Amino acid sequence: MIQSDYYAASREAAVYPHLRQAVELVAIDAGNIAVDVGCGAGRNTRFLLERGFVVHAYDNNPEALEYVRDLADKPQLFTACSSFETFDYPQAALITASSCLFFCRPEHFAEAWRRIVQALRPGGIFCGHFMGPMDSWVQLERRDLSVHDRAQTEQLFDSFELLDLYEHNQPGKTLLGRSKHWHTYSVLARKTA
Repeated sequence: MIQSDYYAASREAAVYPHLRQAVELVAIDAGNIAVDVGCGAGRNTRFLLERGFVVHAYDNNPEALEYVRDLADKPQLFTACSSFETFDYPQAALITASSCLFFCRPEHFAEAWRRIVQALRPGGIFCGHFMGPMDSWVQLERRDLSVHDRAQTEQLFDSFELLDLYEHNQPGKTLLGRSKHWHTYSVLARKTA
């Protein structure tokens, strides 16, 4: 029930500003293929489809993909039930990973990130979030989260032009209204190599 409530709430949430910017920044010669990493209920998938992208959306939870079914009649949408480290990424002009990569288990993060970087075409845009060490979920000593401090986050983008890195480090609420301390980095970057 909690998972269903989360998906319903996430569908109605606003698209992150970095994704809105990313759509405007994609180079014309990079193509129109986008990947929605950990697509959840499909908020970003819908946004990308509306902007003319061919979207490859995946999530490791079959329940999440049920929420994307109403978009299934779109020939420019491809969905899959997959994990971060096993998804077969197409060559893409834009890859978005909104509030999901920190749920990649630490032992799989390097492979997942390698696949993402390899799939993004030169001139392509990445936007997404990384969890910082002061987040309350990290303080609970959860060992299933991938956590990066600012320097580690910046280091992930060695082959990119870092367009914006916004640190969010303050109390807030989850989509289900629960209080927590958020510490995340929102990144917007263009692949250069």
